[in-house]
Amino acid sequence: MFPPPIMTTQANSKTLSLSIASLLLPVVLSAQTASPAAPPAPPATKPPWTFSASMAVKESFDDNVFIQDHGDLAKRESWVTSLMPGVAVAYQKSPAFKASVSYAPEVTFYHSERSEDYVAHRGAINFGGKVKDTAWEMLNGVVWIDGSSLGPIFTGGGDIPAIGGIPLRDRRDAAIYRNSFKLTQTLGKAFLRPVFNSYVHDFQTEHRTTAGYENYIDRYDIGGGVDAGYEAFQKTWLVVGYRFGHQEQMKNQFQALSPYCNNYHRFLVGLEGTPTEWLKLNVLAGPDVRDWASATPAGFNRNELLYFIDASVSLLPTKQDTVTLAARRYEQPAFSSHSVYEDIVYDFSYRHKFSDHVTAGAGFRIYGGDWQAPVNREDWIFTPSAVLIYTHDKHLSAELAYSYDWVDSRVPVSVAPLSKGREFTRHLVSLGVKYAF
Repeated sequence: MFPPPIMTTQANSKTLSLSIASLLLPVVLSAQTASPAAPPAPPATKPPWTFSASMAVKESFDDNVFIQDHGDLAKRESWVTSLMPGVAVAYQKSPAFKASVSYAPEVTFYHSERSEDYVAHRGAINFGGKVKDTAWEMLNGVVWIDGSSLGPIFTGGGDIPAIGGIPLRDRRDAAIYRNSFKLTQTLGKAFLRPVFNSYVHDFQTEHRTTAGYENYIDRYDIGGGVDAGYEAFQKTWLVVGYRFGHQEQMKNQFQALSPYCNNYHRFLVGLEGTPTEWLKLNVLAGPDVRDWASATPAGFNRNELLYFIDASVSLLPTKQDTVTLAARRYEQPAFSSHSVYEDIVYDFSYRHKFSDHVTAGAGFRIYGGDWQAPVNREDWIFTPSAVLIYTHDKHLSAELAYSYDWVDSRVPVSVAPLSKGREFTRHLVSLGVKYAF
């Protein structure tokens, strides 16, 4: 006699349920005891070291290499090739300390005037950092020029060009060092800022007493002081400052000591900041008081009050347009004679960005040199310019530039018969290509 079918079905059902439960139980227990999901991995930290390199080539045409409209060197033309590699390395692991080192030589060939070939070795070592309300910065720049060891000779009615002929000077043997340091301590809406600056110009050309030969005289300027600022307007500080410094001019070609070495006291007022999103101000100006280290020549006014200006104003009327106005005025010993002069620059530039690839600009620069009596000399160089920049991508760019110099030398011919030899005109056009690796 067989058992009822229903009994067999119930037994099989219980057996199947127990089997399924025994299979699922380890999975359930494992899920209950498993650790929660691990948090996402933190983003990769930025490496403290960064490296960069670039290579630029520029071809120029200079229609007045020796910036002379009169004399034996007048209107010498040349094509000019410049090779400009560059490398840089920077380190920053935290905001408290950063450092960078760069080297960018410029190798220049004057194809028709080989005496003007030179190599300018340009290097920089910079440091900085910020800890809470204290920020500091130290910048060091060095230029070593490997060029001709002889100064230019002006004969046949020529003369030393306006303001000593700086383009000629900067192709010849020299070593130049510039340093600046500042520490800014923020105190609520105010700040204190100790500063220090130095400039040393070591001309390494030969001194000669040959008629028409231009001798260069070494000089340096070392100074420091403190600024105090107060935020009088939103993101705009009123600043007052003081500087004490010393200027030295070395012996000339006759081994004579300069009478123009001096200490200066500089009292400054200014504005710094961005009162609106379209305006940036950086203005310092004030009088210089000079203490002359030795007897100065007859006719020199030891008590003449001169003014220092270091100002720049940037305007951003639209996202595509930038206007920059700058002015600089200060007195320093000359580099081609025992004298002192005011170095004066007024600069205007405009840039318009047509697209991510094309930018155009124009500028106008007025550069003046105003000598103190008894030297009777005043030079003004006027330079309009234009530039067109094409940026293909972050690596490749090109630049087409043009400038024109003309000079007004306000020296009476009765005082200096060759004074018109200081005046010149010069066209300079260049095309450069740069690749950043």
